[in-house]
Amino acid sequence: MPPGLTADWALWGKEPHTNSGYKVLAACPPDRSADFNRDIHRWSPGTPAPGDRLPWITLGPCTAPDGTPTVGIFLLEGTDAVDRTNRPICRIDHFAVPAAEVSGLAISWCGLARAALDAVPQLAAAGAAPARLPVAPGGRLVTQVTAHVGPRVTEAVHWLAAAAGYLLDGTVVVTGGRMYDPLVLLDVLDCVAAMLPFGMRRTLSAATWVSSGSEVPMRLYWGVPDEAPGVVSLAWGGELPDVGGLSADARAYRDLLIEAWARHGGEAVLEHLADAREPMDIEGPDAHDEALRVLGGLDPALAVEQEVRAGREVGNDRIDAALLHPLADPRSVTVLSGQKLAGHSVDMAPLARHLKHQEVSEAFRGRLVDDLLSDEPARARDRFETARAATSGTKEDLDPLDQVLAFVIDEVRGRTGTEAPDPVVEQLLPHVAPFPVGTMAFTQSLLLVTPGLAGRLVHALCAGPDPAADVLAWLRWLGDGSAPRATGSAELAPLYELLDSGQGAPSRKWTTAHPEAAVRLLGAAAACGRAEYVLQGEFFQGLINCAFLKTPSDPLDTPPSMLLERVLAGRPHGVRPETAARWDVLCALTGLPPLALFTLAEAPERPGSAGLPTRLDGYISTLCSELDCHPVRTHATLVVQMLLEGVLNVDPETGEGPDRAGRELTVRLLERHGPHVQVVADAVRRLTEEPRWHETEHDERWLRRIAGQLPQLGAALALRAVHRAARAAGDGPQDLDELASHLYAARRAGADGDSLCVPLRSWAARERTGHRVLSVLTAYRRTWEAYTGADRARQERLDLELALARGRDSGVWQQYRDHAIRQLTAERTGFEQGIRELRHKQQMAEQEIARLRSLGAGSFPARS
Repeated sequence: MPPGLTADWALWGKEPHTNSGYKVLAACPPDRSADFNRDIHRWSPGTPAPGDRLPWITLGPCTAPDGTPTVGIFLLEGTDAVDRTNRPICRIDHFAVPAAEVSGLAISWCGLARAALDAVPQLAAAGAAPARLPVAPGGRLVTQVTAHVGPRVTEAVHWLAAAAGYLLDGTVVVTGGRMYDPLVLLDVLDCVAAMLPFGMRRTLSAATWVSSGSEVPMRLYWGVPDEAPGVVSLAWGGELPDVGGLSADARAYRDLLIEAWARHGGEAVLEHLADAREPMDIEGPDAHDEALRVLGGLDPALAVEQEVRAGREVGNDRIDAALLHPLADPRSVTVLSGQKLAGHSVDMAPLARHLKHQEVSEAFRGRLVDDLLSDEPARARDRFETARAATSGTKEDLDPLDQVLAFVIDEVRGRTGTEAPDPVVEQLLPHVAPFPVGTMAFTQSLLLVTPGLAGRLVHALCAGPDPAADVLAWLRWLGDGSAPRATGSAELAPLYELLDSGQGAPSRKWTTAHPEAAVRLLGAAAACGRAEYVLQGEFFQGLINCAFLKTPSDPLDTPPSMLLERVLAGRPHGVRPETAARWDVLCALTGLPPLALFTLAEAPERPGSAGLPTRLDGYISTLCSELDCHPVRTHATLVVQMLLEGVLNVDPETGEGPDRAGRELTVRLLERHGPHVQVVADAVRRLTEEPRWHETEHDERWLRRIAGQLPQLGAALALRAVHRAARAAGDGPQDLDELASHLYAARRAGADGDSLCVPLRSWAARERTGHRVLSVLTAYRRTWEAYTGADRARQERLDLELALARGRDSGVWQQYRDHAIRQLTAERTGFEQGIRELRHKQQMAEQEIARLRSLGAGSFPARS
């Protein structure tokens, strides 16, 4: 039995030969007559004129008493009967079909109308039973419409798409078909409505004809041209409608419909729209958006592309979803890829599978180049890694990405020059996972044949926190599982062997032939924790020679000595004391402090590990051994001198002197007698002359220990005592005497006046400078007088004054001289006053003497 629909029904007309009005004459169920009468009046197409071709067929949404949506079918026919005034009587056969059943079978309006026309003769005999509407096999909407429109875009498709767009905007009256059979007219309306989601038929109404001049509520109908506001008249069989009158959203829908038809064929589009059966309100404010959403679901990439082309703002999530859709067309992908790459998103996973398309690949690599040259390597890394993560990791799957990366490397180098930092190998690749062996062949070849490029990558990798595993993995990829041979990066092959097997320290001959590569190998080995394996034997001896090579073997390369200095400045970690000693020999030869010794001294004391003294034993033992060996022996004095300069110094901010390692190194070098002892003595002497040094108790004990081994430092150590006394002294009598005593002792030990003035100036400059200098020089003279007499005391004071006058800080001397002159001037004034007083006393005495003498010369007067 063919599928069918169950429908309530009503017969509407008037009794013949009477004056009664039109009414429901019969119905099922009978108690719904009022509802049926209301629906028939609502969807009435008007009154046919003589000669009109009948039936007129109308379809419109209705509602059952329980609120269930129904589709109303209204068949207006003429009859042979007349009323009392002899006017012809029309009849309307009405069927109310549940909308859910119509949607379930995707029945066209024509299919419903034919089923209704077939059921009309049975109504009189049906009594009060519901009508059965048999659905013909061709009643499905898609079957019906595809019989009239082909898979390609034709003028008919353009006409229907434009009519559908106008239907979204408002009422559409189709003109020019009055002579056609009503089912043919309904067929055309079906084709127009088929261009919209099927669910809109729940609220869409249509009519094959309406009476001229009547106000009808149908949204889509055949009729005469109507210029009423909100109504668009479209001529069937005439010129294509002007789409310029469409709203922006309706125009977007029409354009998307045409493009989807062109890309996927008419049947696919119609099937997709027919499957969209969820209820939609064509009268609602969101009708356009809902229609676009449904149509866009067929090919999201195309739908989003249309919005992008129209200049609308589209969210990144929708672009991603469109790019991931299986129907994404290359043309849409090109547009959407450009939009995505122009935005802020760095998630390129949706783009990855489209890199085989040239336009997408070009846009992607252009974005990477721009990021890298705009100093945004992090964005480039994220884009590259997310695209890579979306692949399977096989050679075939990585090939498009390989070509992109190879182009980016070439393009960036072309723009920045070969000598500029390379952001691809120095900032991008070091932060991505190594490629599997056998993949990314274009990139691999470019890195291997471009001079020094592979070495730059490895050097950048070595800057990571724990690079050994990454470096080895990248080297395996570069060499297809074996030691790579890279132009301009000879160090990579021995580095691979070193990391892979723990062997591979090159010979002295290799080092001599590749001095720059040898230095780079040292840096990479140290960064990967393999310095132990290379800082020994012939390779170490070859590095000694590199320290003095000021001219590179390649004019475009960095001189080996400068390159070695950069490598050594990185400090080795986790090396044995013996290796640290060799590292510091190289540091000394390149003018650097003993960085490895500092690292040894700063290493935490772990339970069970060797303490600093034990580590220093190994360090000093190896150091002295290397100093006696060729080729270090020739530069032994320089090495010791540079080592001590690095450890025997004073922090100008804090006044802190040598640390424990520096003090111990000095003592151990003295214990191993040799030509370097005088170098040690000179270095300690220079340290003692540093006025900013604030010795600790450890420093004082160390100096006393040094003095026992180097008697020639007596003057220097006595002078250091002056520095300590000057720091502690105030300007009280006891402090002055103590400071003067230390000055005296240092002078007797051999310190010259210039050296004595250094702590003296520092002490005097604190406050009351002139007064302090005068006071201490006076105490200094008294100390000398107590031991050697006045003449020597005056001479020593004079020597110290002359040294003050010669010094760089002339302000101290000037303040002392001005203060002393003021003091002497005041004393002279006092002396002059004293002289005047003495002269006055002398005159008084002379007068008294004269008076007394005058009394003895004459007779005394007689007593009365």
